[in-house]
Amino acid sequence: MDATVSGISVEAVEHPPGSGSVRTQFDQEKTPASMAIIATLANLLDTDPIAMDPLYSAVDPDALDALFGVRNGTTGEFHVTFTHEGHAITVYSSGMITIRSKRVPTANNCETDVGTDF
Repeated sequence: MDATVSGISVEAVEHPPGSGSVRTQFDQEKTPASMAIIATLANLLDTDPIAMDPLYSAVDPDALDALFGVRNGTTGEFHVTFTHEGHAITVYSSGMITIRSKRVPTANNCETDVGTDF
């Protein structure tokens, strides 16, 4: 199922109900990882990508694009996790991105920022 998030073409977008999370599968041959991340996060936050802090304030976008580009003949799975705009972002070598909210504990809410991937 092809989808478009914030003007970027991706293969699939899933929003599990009540999770505050999103999972996106992107085509590594067509879409740089950095663009897929920004588009997915903007979609989750329901905002214009330009209104967000630049991705380079959290991670090197060029390094992400090189690391998660097409992997001709390489084997092994890996992922990178970082925080941006108050969300934990994990990019997998398979072209999957998961984004979940980092929860801050309060007196009435004892949740932690620990969660599970999809």
